[in-house]
Order: sequence, then C-alpha cells, then structure tokens
Amino acid sequence: MRNVLKKLLAVSLIILVMVILTSCGGDGGSAATAGSLQNYDGGEYSLQIDPTWKVISQSDFYPEIPKETLIAFSTPEAYSGFFINVNVIREDLKSEVKSMDYARANINLSGQNLTDYQKIQEASAQVGGQPSLIHIFQARLNPAEKLIRFIQIYAVKGHYGYIVTGGMLPDTPQAIRDKVGAIVTSFQLK
Repeated sequence: MRNVLKKLLAVSLIILVMVILTSCGGDGGSAATAGSLQNYDGGEYSLQIDPTWKVISQSDFYPEIPKETLIAFSTPEAYSGFFINVNVIREDLKSEVKSMDYARANINLSGQNLTDYQKIQEASAQVGGQPSLIHIFQARLNPAEKLIRFIQIYAVKGHYGYIVTGGMLPDTPQAIRDKVGAIVTSFQLK
C-alpha cells in the first residue's frame, strides 16, 4: 500500500509541476503531435518518445517526488492548461513476481485508491517477452484535481517492478492520445 501511494504521489507531483508550468506555454495541441518517435535509452530500459517533448530527469524533480520515479517526458506546451506527460517508475519488489501478477495488483489498487476511477480498457501486452497488461482509465488523484485519462503498462525484471504512465485530459484529441499510447507501449526492458 505504501508503494502505491508513492507511485500516485509521483504521478500527482509530476502533473502538478506540469500544471504550474502552464503559465509558460500555449495550447500545445500541434506540438504534441509533431515529429516522429525516436528512441530514448534509459540504460536499463528504452522507449520511443516524441523528439519535441521535454525530458525531465531526476535532477530536475522537486524533492517531494519519490526516488522511484526515474524520468518524465512532457509536451513543450500545455493542451487546455495541462501538460501531457509520460513517466517511468521503478520500485523494489520484496520478491520476484510475474509481470502479469504485478499488473493485476496495480490495476486493482488503482481502482481502490483513486477518486472517480473508471476503467476504460484493459488489453494484453508483451514487455520483454513477458505477458503483461495495458490499463487505460480515468480518475482524479484527489477530489479537488481535474479528471485525468491515464494509460499504463507494467513490467517486472528481477526484483524491480516498472510502471510507465501517460497522463492527459479526457478530451485530448485522438491523435495525441494515440501518440501517448505509442510512447507508453514502446517501453522495453534490456
């Protein structure tokens, strides 16, 4: 339970940072869809990102963001006052578990711990040759926050669990939602 709260805190703080930065940007709609995806090598993992997006490394995080958050990416400008973003979280696991079990546990905890949680879709996925799940849902991180549409994928390697999360507003245009989905699902462990 403590780890779930850390993950939710990380996502909420990253989103909060993005919202605070909205005063610096415009509508962001075209920037979020510009360019083709290119490889980002995170050492132990890789994923495809939009080259126009900002890379936010741990050294740029506020101290309150948990150390489990490895990196975040965001659109250079806000879309309807919100910076669309993707982040990668790695947590230490007490024992080895299968990616599918890790995914199921996190999906269940999301439904229990988030305000106005609504599952939109769940689909099978493969990460590093292991079966996992893609989870698309809407929720509020707390009752005072905006409703956010999330897409997550889960993976386990050894004693580490990884969660890759994309966050956007529910009315984000389909082309941008597809791009966020492509970024999240491109995640691969080395």
